[in-house]
Amino acid sequence: MGVFSALLRIAQIESGARRSGFATLDLTELLGTVAELYRSSAEEKRQAFHLSVPDMLRVHGDRELLLQLFANLVENAIKHAPTESTIALSASRETGQVHIVVTDNGAGIPPHLRAKVLQRFFRLEASRTTQGSGLGLSLAHAIVKLHEATLLLSDNEPGLKVTVMMPETCAGGGGRMIK
Repeated sequence: MGVFSALLRIAQIESGARRSGFATLDLTELLGTVAELYRSSAEEKRQAFHLSVPDMLRVHGDRELLLQLFANLVENAIKHAPTESTIALSASRETGQVHIVVTDNGAGIPPHLRAKVLQRFFRLEASRTTQGSGLGLSLAHAIVKLHEATLLLSDNEPGLKVTVMMPETCAGGGGRMIK
């Protein structure tokens, strides 16, 4: 995605225009799709890739945006973690919420820079030699906010742990179901 397209997409998301596309969707299937898309990229870099997701996770949201969100987080983990590291994508239910976690055992992000990496065009010094524009995490943050979810960046000791927390939709809950 080009810089201009990414900026336009962030503005569209921040305006709330995409809420009309929300439906109940199968998060288990969506995260499985992300794993299928990125497993070979991790393997090319000789990284282990693990997926751990329970059955029947349902959330209310925009499928395309959530796919982009989790693909972006996994792609960042693969890109910024060294060869022979471990990338994990997992989800769990916790008191009416779904916690989706992407971890790696790379260099991580220092605590004092975690809020800054969510800003447009901010890049860590160590990332300046890799391809990118510094918009990926700001786009992820905009998608999370649109879904009234929470994004946490924390230490994976070593590496980065990114947690997205969003309300779980009951299996029979309203709206149309999208797989």
